[in-house]
Amino acid sequence: MSGQKFYLTTAIYYVNDRPGLHHAYEFTATDALARFHRQRGRDVYFLTGSDENATKNHQAAVLAGEDTRAFVDRLAGEFRRAQDAWSISYDRFIRTTDPDHVEAVQEFIRRWIANGDVYLGTYEGLYCVGCEAFYEESDLVDGKCELHPSRVIERLQEENFFFRLTKYEQALRELYAKQPTFCVPEIRRNEVLGWLARGLRDISISRRDLTWGIPFPDHPEHTVYVWFDALINYVTGAGFPHDPARFARWWPADLHVIGKDISRFHCIYWPAMLLAAGLPLPKQVYVHGFLEYGGQRLSKGTGNMIDPFASAEEWGVDGIRYLVLRAAPFERDSPVSSERFSELFNAELANGIGNTVQRTLAMIEKYFDGLLPAPNQGGASERRVRDAAARALDRHDDLAARLDLSGAIGEIVDLLKSVDRMYTETRPWELAKGAESRGALESVLYTGAEAVRIAGLLLWPYTPDVSERIAERLAQPGPGAAGWEQVARWGALEPGARVRPGDALFPRLDRSAA
Repeated sequence: MSGQKFYLTTAIYYVNDRPGLHHAYEFTATDALARFHRQRGRDVYFLTGSDENATKNHQAAVLAGEDTRAFVDRLAGEFRRAQDAWSISYDRFIRTTDPDHVEAVQEFIRRWIANGDVYLGTYEGLYCVGCEAFYEESDLVDGKCELHPSRVIERLQEENFFFRLTKYEQALRELYAKQPTFCVPEIRRNEVLGWLARGLRDISISRRDLTWGIPFPDHPEHTVYVWFDALINYVTGAGFPHDPARFARWWPADLHVIGKDISRFHCIYWPAMLLAAGLPLPKQVYVHGFLEYGGQRLSKGTGNMIDPFASAEEWGVDGIRYLVLRAAPFERDSPVSSERFSELFNAELANGIGNTVQRTLAMIEKYFDGLLPAPNQGGASERRVRDAAARALDRHDDLAARLDLSGAIGEIVDLLKSVDRMYTETRPWELAKGAESRGALESVLYTGAEAVRIAGLLLWPYTPDVSERIAERLAQPGPGAAGWEQVARWGALEPGARVRPGDALFPRLDRSAA
């Protein structure tokens, strides 16, 4: 699959407040998938960015006493800084105030108009500013938005432009019948099928007399409803409509990664919008769960927030990337806490990965003057490690490709545990005492070093800096270098290479004073 394109996106984030850990969860998981595909030789384009044309962004600016443009500029900068702080390897950070995006939105709507899919009507209904979404009474819980129970649901009546969503209801049914994996995991697809079963209605795509947003083509008294503006960022980022050659290269997107609160927009509205514009559909939408802290969802809407900058400072960038992906399986809601992170950090990063790497290289330094020994003929313990490496390479890739990142990391953890078991069984410190066991010692430590090398390669999507340091200590090329087929095999380490232990990769945390 070397050279095969892979276009990957996150949701884009409202800039009405600073970023939180829950945003970092999504963009770090997506970054891990982007790095995974790049490492295996695929041509990846990774898009992320900020959603800036929302009414609630304007309202937040007014409350802050700031000009709206200056406000969104500042907070978009905070989101970009958060991604940079977490080592996110995006190819473009798109902003929905970018000129090429305004052009793309207006071209999209002109295509709908030409296709007869837009009409003027009067909307009367319930509107949640927190979601920037219209709801039916049946969607509410005790008359409130389930995601923003503290906000008052507004009843709006105004003249809007409508999109003929009902025209595409049958096409959407056929999409999910022919491509059941268009939306994953299954629990989220079943929600979408439930919405389709209840039937669709045409939807408002404009708001009237707003001072912030993208003007509706030929009708400046209307602005484009923010959700339709926001979804179009995915084609803007691929080059629509200004760069047809680039658009032909990257579109359709291979995967949209989003949270479960916005699946209706991505799994119902977005494919219909593309059909109406005469454009191919994305290949898949992955809908992930929420992070929870103290029994409540992490979100700006609930006010339950964890600072991603402070988290990166406390745990280290590679540490927090690992912890949030390992502790919170991506497909479901997961609780997180400082206590859970500390436990996992010491168990798997300090005592696990860090200790096994340090221990292996320190023994090579001590018993072979830092020169990697020859593999020789190994015994049963070494064979078990080689088998564990083969399993890790195979299972990790299957799990990572499906965004089961917690499970994929678990395969790496198991590989390094097999190295520790080998040391317990073979006792290399005892083998080092006799000349007659020199060959056995060489075999054990070569096996340990080779397993460490493979673990470092597999860890690169999650802990890129630490993986680079492991490769450097083994005198190997960086784990993101080309040639996956050559390096992802047993025996790529050349005997005689000079290795060095270095400092602890993950110093153990002392929480006794906490």
